[in-house]
Amino acid sequence: MSNASPLESDSAVPQQRVDVQSLRQMCLPALRFAGFWTAVLIPFVLTSLLVGGYVSQYPRLVGGLLALNFLGLVLGRNHNR
Repeated sequence: MSNASPLESDSAVPQQRVDVQSLRQMCLPALRFAGFWTAVLIPFVLTSLLVGGYVSQYPRLVGGLLALNFLGLVLGRNHNR
């Protein structure tokens, strides 16, 4: 019977260490892409809500979409540069 712990590292399996900088480099382009397109598309949704007369019925939705649009503007400001 073996006393080896399953949590101990096996020398046959290569270990990769992901630091914060490489994680940031991997995730930042995707966040900028999503932020940019969110900021582009949400005004169309807001316009349709305004034209349809739903702004007074769903003020929280409109406020949330405005906040999401602002967040998209901040995140996507340097997209594709």
